[in-house]
Amino acid sequence: MNDKIRVGFSALSLLAVAACADTGNVEKSAADRAERFSANRIEADVRFLADDTLKGRDTGSEGYRIAANYVAAEYAQLGLTPAGENGSYFQEVPFKTAKLDLDTAAVTVTVNGEEKALAAGDDFYMSGDVNVPSGDVSGDIVFVGYGIHAPDLGHDDLEGVDLDGKIALVIGGAPTSFNSEIRAHHGSSTTKKKELASRGVVGTLIVSTLSGEKRRPFERLKKYLGTENFDWVAPEGSGDNAPRITASAAISHDVARTLFEGAGVSFDDVMAQAEEGAPEAVALKTSASIKRDSILSDTFYSPNVLGVLEGSDPVLKNQYVVMSAHLDHIGVSEHAKGDDKINNGALDNASGVAVMMEVARAYVRSGERPRRSILFAAVAAEEKGLLGAEYFAKFPTVAKGQMVANVNVDMPILLYDFADVIAFGADRSSLGPVTAEAAGSIGVSLTPDPMPEEGIFTRSDHYRFVQQGIPSVFLVTGWGPSVDGKDGGAIFREFLGKTYHRPHDSLDQAIDFQAGAKFAYVNWLILNEVANADERPRWNAGDFFGRTFGGLGADASEAR
Repeated sequence: MNDKIRVGFSALSLLAVAACADTGNVEKSAADRAERFSANRIEADVRFLADDTLKGRDTGSEGYRIAANYVAAEYAQLGLTPAGENGSYFQEVPFKTAKLDLDTAAVTVTVNGEEKALAAGDDFYMSGDVNVPSGDVSGDIVFVGYGIHAPDLGHDDLEGVDLDGKIALVIGGAPTSFNSEIRAHHGSSTTKKKELASRGVVGTLIVSTLSGEKRRPFERLKKYLGTENFDWVAPEGSGDNAPRITASAAISHDVARTLFEGAGVSFDDVMAQAEEGAPEAVALKTSASIKRDSILSDTFYSPNVLGVLEGSDPVLKNQYVVMSAHLDHIGVSEHAKGDDKINNGALDNASGVAVMMEVARAYVRSGERPRRSILFAAVAAEEKGLLGAEYFAKFPTVAKGQMVANVNVDMPILLYDFADVIAFGADRSSLGPVTAEAAGSIGVSLTPDPMPEEGIFTRSDHYRFVQQGIPSVFLVTGWGPSVDGKDGGAIFREFLGKTYHRPHDSLDQAIDFQAGAKFAYVNWLILNEVANADERPRWNAGDFFGRTFGGLGADASEAR
C-alpha cells in the first residue's frame, strides 16, 4: 500500500481491513474485527492504572497491589487460567532493598606512595547491594580498557592480563563499533563483573567514556548517594557459587587521571583511544582500597500477575508464548517541582498493560484459541532493574523449556498515529519475518534503533527472557512521520526530555487511544502467528544472543 493511500485511511480502518485480509475470513466484517481492539477499553484501563489513587504503582506499595488486583480481576473475568502460585494469579516476588552505609563507605588510592582518601560524591560513587551487601578489598590497579572479553568480535581487553587479586579500572559501556544490541550486552556492568570475577578481580573502579561524561557528568551522581536499590531474593537453595566482585565504585575523570601517574601513558591518551577502539591494558603504578556496607530492609513481596489462555492443540498447548508488560512505575517524588508529586506512569507503562489486556480480550471475545497457550504476564519492578521479569524468567511457574517466545510491551508513546515501529530483538531470530509481515500488513514499516547509544535492548523486560535463551521481540512506536503528518521522532524525544519519569506522564496528556488499539493489533498479529505456527521460534544461525544464551554453536564468521 503506497503512502498516499495509507495516509487516507484512518487507524481504525487500517485495523479492520488488514485484520480481515490477514485471517482470510471474508465472512468477518471489518467492523467486527475492529471491535476486537477497542480504544475505549484501553482508555478505561489506563485511566484506572494511572489514577492518583494508586500513587504511581511503586513496587511493594499499596498502589501497586491495587493495580495487581485490578489485572487479576480482569484475568478472572476473561476466564484465563491462574498461572501464579497456589492456584492464584500471583507469583509473589520476594524483594529487599539495600542502601549504602555512608558512614563506612570508603575508597582510598595510593599514588607515588601517598595514600589519599577520596570524597563520596565528589570523587567516587557507590551503592548498596542486596545480594552482595558488603565488601572490603585492596589491590594493585590494572587498567583493562572496557573490560570486555569478546574474541568472537575481534575484541579482547583481558587477553594475557594478570588480574588475580587486582582491582580493575574499567571504562563504562562498550565500543561504538559494536552492533548496538551486542554493545548493550557487553557494556552491561553485570556482564563485565562476571567475566572479571572469573579471572580473580576483587574490585572494580569504573570511569565513563569521554562522550558519556559529556552526556551525563559525574557530578550528577552525587544526588543519588544513599538511594535504595531493589533486588529479588533467591528461593532457598537456588543460588550459585560463582565468584563475585564484592566492592565497586565509579570514579571521576580527575581521580582516574591521577591513577596513571608513572604508567608511561596518560589517562587522556587511553580515553582518546577508547573513543576509536580498544586501548591496551596497563598495569598501573597505583593501588586502591574499596570498602562498602549495605543497610538492608526486611523482605517484602510484590507480585507478578500471571494468567494463561490455554491453547487448542492437544500437544502444542503445553508450549507458551509469553506476552509481558510491566505494571509498576516509580511512585511519588517528594522533591518534584510543583504541587503534583505523583508519577502516574500513564504511558510508562499503564498503556502497555492496557494493550496487553486488550490482546487477551480480543482472543476471549472472538472465541478463537491459538494452538499454543499464551501466558499474559504483568510483571513487577521493571523500573528497579527488570526484576519481576528476571525472577519469573529464572523461576517460571510453567516449564522453562516450554516458553517458546516473548512479546514485550513497554511504554508505547501513544501521542500520535504511528506509521512505523522499532522492533528490538526481532532480527535475532525467526521472529524477524513474523514481525515485518505483521507490521507491513497494516501499512506500518519497521525502522532501525534511533538511539543505539542508550542500549535500549537491555533495558526492558524482554531482555530477561533473552538471557534465558528465549527469542523475544519488543515493539516501540517509531520516530518517522505519523499517519497524520506529525513528527513522531520529535514527539518521542520531547516525551523523553520533559515527561519520562515525571508527574507529567499522566492522563493530562493528549493520549491517542486509537493508536493504542492499533498498537494492540500489531502485537496481536505477531503473537497469533507465533502461537499458531508449526515450529517454535528459532535463533538465527550464528546469532550472538543465540550463541550466548540459547545454546547455539559459535561461528565467528556469522557473528552479529
